[in-house]
Amino acid sequence: MNKLILVVAISCIIFVTGCNEAKQARTGFISDYSKLKAVSDDSYRYLDKAALSSYKKFIVDDIQVHFFAGASAIEAKSDGKLTSQELENLTNYFHAAIVKAIINSGCEVVTTPGRGVARLRIALTDIKETDALNVLPQASLLGAGVGGAALEFEVVDSLTNKQIAAVVESRKGSRVPFSNLGDWGTAKGIMDDWAARIEKALKVK
Repeated sequence: MNKLILVVAISCIIFVTGCNEAKQARTGFISDYSKLKAVSDDSYRYLDKAALSSYKKFIVDDIQVHFFAGASAIEAKSDGKLTSQELENLTNYFHAAIVKAIINSGCEVVTTPGRGVARLRIALTDIKETDALNVLPQASLLGAGVGGAALEFEVVDSLTNKQIAAVVESRKGSRVPFSNLGDWGTAKGIMDDWAARIEKALKVK
């Protein structure tokens, strides 16, 4: 009986651990996942507030693309629904939004590593096209066609690469359609929200 209980307990532990890893959908992009803490089922974060407060200058690396296994974007690329040009446009859009957020926070965007300079490393790990929102407004209320995006993000010291902050997160679109942003409007809206969070974090540090 004790052996049976032990086997069941081990099976439960393996099952739960597997579920947590699947929700994080790690790609290996960021340097350290061990400090991440769950904020929700789809958001894991780490922030060293004291360390972040010492930085006023930031390098923003080009946005990378590291789709996790099973990402919607992989199928979209395979089906021709996500072209290389669209992907480039999305990464450029996100990069511009982050640069703007840093400047609006009162910090400076630079290109050269140095003392007191942090580096932002960001990868899109999934994006999902907005479907049906502009055709069927009720679709957003049903949760259909709302699109989405996922990312891995970290802030590191530009000289030592010590991790200061990190986020692994996936987001679905809101129920408010982004009709002026095209087929990838929801993904762009989520990128804007991520950029706004970065601006807020830098302002209050």
